[in-house]
Amino acid sequence: MKETTAIAHPNFALVKYWGKKEGNQNRPAMSSISITVDSMKSKTTIHKNASNNMHRLFIDGKEESDLSRVIPPIEYLSSISKSDDYLIIRSENNFPTSSGLASSASGIASLVTAYEAHYEIDLKMCEKVQASMLGSGSSPRSLMGGFVLMNHNDKYKCTQILQKSDWPLEILICIASSERKKISSRDGMEISKRTSPVYRDWLNINHKHVSGALKSIKERNIVNLQKITEENCKLMHKVMETSKPSIKYMTNVTEQCITEIENLRASGHRLFYTIDAGPQIKIICSPESSQIIKKTIEDNTDILKIIHTKIGGPPRVINED
Repeated sequence: MKETTAIAHPNFALVKYWGKKEGNQNRPAMSSISITVDSMKSKTTIHKNASNNMHRLFIDGKEESDLSRVIPPIEYLSSISKSDDYLIIRSENNFPTSSGLASSASGIASLVTAYEAHYEIDLKMCEKVQASMLGSGSSPRSLMGGFVLMNHNDKYKCTQILQKSDWPLEILICIASSERKKISSRDGMEISKRTSPVYRDWLNINHKHVSGALKSIKERNIVNLQKITEENCKLMHKVMETSKPSIKYMTNVTEQCITEIENLRASGHRLFYTIDAGPQIKIICSPESSQIIKKTIEDNTDILKIIHTKIGGPPRVINED
């Protein structure tokens, strides 16, 4: 039986989105800028389910009962491929799933990539973006490597700002917890949109942050990018924490890391951080400082482990049988 496997890398945003537009197409309410991450990956294999008329999804070897993320992309792609196959989808992550490390983004991007190859359809980028977004609002950014802009004012067009080799920064992903989140990003966004008193401020500052980050990335200005990225991160978490009920993803270990980052920066090291919807903290730094930063965090915090990686590339098919 023919099966196809693809790999995609997670991404994390420097300028984030938190909140969806009205409607049922999972569209972010704002633009975002991200970095694709090397070494971390989702590997997804698909083949036809010849046993019964249902889709089946396995993540890290466990069958999932909730198929709400994969059904909309599959239905959209099936309308293009004209296939009425039911699929068995097996996806594996080499990093903690559903813990604030964008496993849904890379998982859906790898599914879309595998589907395109499996059914030999030549998708336009806008079709890949649409299919991916139906499963995860941040997944379209994993369709490209390097620094990526997803512009909500231009039909969610994804544009590569820099390739991974254009600005070879290094990334330290500090794992504060491997537990699954109690509140999913999708649910948390809806809560914040309805209840946070600073949600409107968050929407209004998006254009300023996107413009500033774009300029900083093109100029390879790590100091200016640090200021924008950290301000954006803090405001997003303020939106979460002022929601009702309050949503707090950061932990004491996350706060320990922030303290050490600020101390390292005061000592002259070039680095900055961002935190998504989870306790994990991502440090972006110049290569010459990465080892001392890593050792400092390991020695002075209760972090579980650090993934030392670089900027990653786009998805790819790794086998077709």
